Amino acid sequence: MRPVVLTIAGSDPSAGAGIQADLKAIEACGAYAATVITSITVQNTRGTARAVSVEPDLVREQALAVLTDLSVRAVKSGMLPDSGIAGAVASLLEERSALPYVLDPVLAAGDGFRLQADDTKAILLERLLPLATVVTPNAVEARHWTGLEVDDLKGAREAAARLLSLGARAVLIKGGHLQRDRGTDLLLTPQGARTYTGSWIDTPHTHGTGCVYASAIAAGLARELSLEDAVAQARSYLEQAIRHGLPLGAGHGPTDPLFALHGETQPPRGPGRLHLLTDETLQTRYSHLELARLAAEGGVDSVQLREKRPVSTAKLVQTAGAMLLELRPRGVRLLVDDRVDVAVAARADGVHLGREDLDTGTARRLMGRAGLVGATANSLEEARTRDREPVDYIGVGPVFGTSSKNEPAPTLGLDGLAEIARAVTRPVIAIGGITAEHVPQILAAGAYGVAVLSDVVCNEDPARRLAAFRDAVEEGLRHVEPGARNR
Repeated sequence: MRPVVLTIAGSDPSAGAGIQADLKAIEACGAYAATVITSITVQNTRGTARAVSVEPDLVREQALAVLTDLSVRAVKSGMLPDSGIAGAVASLLEERSALPYVLDPVLAAGDGFRLQADDTKAILLERLLPLATVVTPNAVEARHWTGLEVDDLKGAREAAARLLSLGARAVLIKGGHLQRDRGTDLLLTPQGARTYTGSWIDTPHTHGTGCVYASAIAAGLARELSLEDAVAQARSYLEQAIRHGLPLGAGHGPTDPLFALHGETQPPRGPGRLHLLTDETLQTRYSHLELARLAAEGGVDSVQLREKRPVSTAKLVQTAGAMLLELRPRGVRLLVDDRVDVAVAARADGVHLGREDLDTGTARRLMGRAGLVGATANSLEEARTRDREPVDYIGVGPVFGTSSKNEPAPTLGLDGLAEIARAVTRPVIAIGGITAEHVPQILAAGAYGVAVLSDVVCNEDPARRLAAFRDAVEEGLRHVEPGARNR
C-alpha cells in the first residue's frame, strides 16, 4: 500500500503550484496525497492578484481529520500565510515530532507577490524549523531567514550553516535563484555537505518548481528513503518535470509533475546495448539507488538490481521502486536479478534469471508480454536451450575472469562468445570481467551488447567510467556489419 503524505499549503486555481502541484507530485512519486488548504489564492500563469487565509481553527480541523484517520507517513508544508496558521501547524507537529517533515518556507509567488506575513517568520524559525527533517529555502528565502547574501554555493553554505545553528536538522538550499552556480542545490546536515547538479533547462515554464521539489522529497521520506536518496530522487524527478513544462496561458507555464503519464519517457522495447548491474557488497560507497542515478547520467540502456544478501522482499520492492523513479524519467529500464516477485510487485521493466532461478516460462506469464525476460547461459549447450525458451535476450558469460561470484563458471573467452552468438537467434549480452577496452572486440565477436559490474561500481567515478563504456559501444558499432547491428 502506498504511504500517505499530508501536504499543508495554499490553493492555486491554475493548478501549477500550491496544493494542486503537491497532489500531482506526491502521487507521481509513489505516495498517496492528503491535503490541508491554508489559503485561497487568485493567480494564473501571469501572476497573483489576491490571497485569502483560511481560519487557523479550520486549518487545524482539516489536519486532524486526516491525522486521526489515515496513517500519515510524512508531512510537507508550503504556504503558511500568517502567524495564526503557522502556530496551528506547529502545535499539530509538536504532538507528532517523529513524523518526517519537509518545511518549504514559501515567502512569495514567482511574480514577487508576498504570500507570507512578516509575523510568520518567528514561528517558522522558533517552532517549525527544529521539527523539520529538512527545510528547503531558495536563495531569496535563505537570505530572508539569515540576513546573509546567497548568490553562489559559498553563500548558500554559509546560510545553511546559519540555519543549522538556529536548530535546523538539515537544510537544502535550491540553486535556481543563485547568480553563480545556478542550478546547483546544496544539502547541509551535521554530517557534512552534498551538492546536486543536473542539466540547466532554459525554459519559462517553471511555475510550481519549489512545490513539486519539496513534495517529491516528502514522498521519498514517506517511502523510507534516506534524506540524501530522497533529495537525489526528487531532484532527478523535478528536472524531468521542468523539461516537460507546459506552455499554458500567457505567462510562465507550469512544470508537468505527471509527465510520465504521457508515455514520452517510457523506455523502448528490447535489451539495449549497455547494462549496469548494481551491487552493494563489492563496494560500500554507493547504494543501489545512487548507482542507478549515476548509471542514468552515464548513458546506460538498463540497470539490473543485483542483491545476493538475505534482504526482505518488502525492502527489495522499495529499493526497486525508488530506482524506477530515478531511471524511468530518463528512459532507462530496470531489471531485477533473480526475483520475479519483486519485479512484478515493483512494476519493473523486466527480470534476469540465473541457472537456479524460476523457469522462464513461468516468469514470462508473470511478467506479461510487455516485460523483458533475460536468462543466463554459461555454455554453448545452455545458450541453445535458452534460445528455445520465451526470453528476450541471453546473458552469456563469464567472457573473462570475474571476482563478482564465489564459484564462477569457466571463462568463455572471445572465441567461446563468438561461437554462442553464431548459434543462437536471441540477442546476446556479454558479461564477466568486461572493461571498456574489451567492448569493440566483444561486439565484433557477435554480442549485441555488454553488461558491466566491477569495472564500474568499484571505480572512483562510476558515471565517467560508464561514459567511457558508452563511447566504446558507439565506436564498436561503427565496425560491426549492419545486419549484426540490427539483430
